[in-house]
Amino acid sequence: MTSKKTKNYRCLSAKERRGKVIQLLVLFIPILVSYLSSLGIKIPLPGCPLLYYLGVPCPGWGLTRSFKAIVQINLSKAIEFNLFGPIFFIIFLTLTYHLIKEIISNKELSNPYIKIIKNPNYQTFFLLIVLGYHGTRLQSLWERGELSQPFLNSPVIQWILTGNWSLLVGN
Repeated sequence: MTSKKTKNYRCLSAKERRGKVIQLLVLFIPILVSYLSSLGIKIPLPGCPLLYYLGVPCPGWGLTRSFKAIVQINLSKAIEFNLFGPIFFIIFLTLTYHLIKEIISNKELSNPYIKIIKNPNYQTFFLLIVLGYHGTRLQSLWERGELSQPFLNSPVIQWILTGNWSLLVGN
């Protein structure tokens, strides 16, 4: 007698479903913005707070431009903007697809790729690699003399040096 493997998928509660919709929006918005901006639609995006307040680019430096290049099917340019842009784009698309499937079926689904993405060991390893890459980019800026002036002129450093609180709040 042959038996079919049946997987018992747990139904989502209303709270879990709302959480998944929020996760979907967070993951899909960068993809959508990249697509719309590649069509020439101007979308005002907030700047990087780390760059604004400290004069230092954040680890996500270049991801928006990388995503836009991916949508325009220019992989070499995407990698030039941020080495991990294509990887993050694939992860975002994969998770977006997975969340859509879960929301439509109203069930928590398990797949090997989700187990890998959610594994804290893989997350830590990937984070260390991304931070190492970011460190090398910052070092390159430092060696070219492009990091010290923005840092010294940043609102936080100026506030520390002058005690003028309005520098941080923009008044």
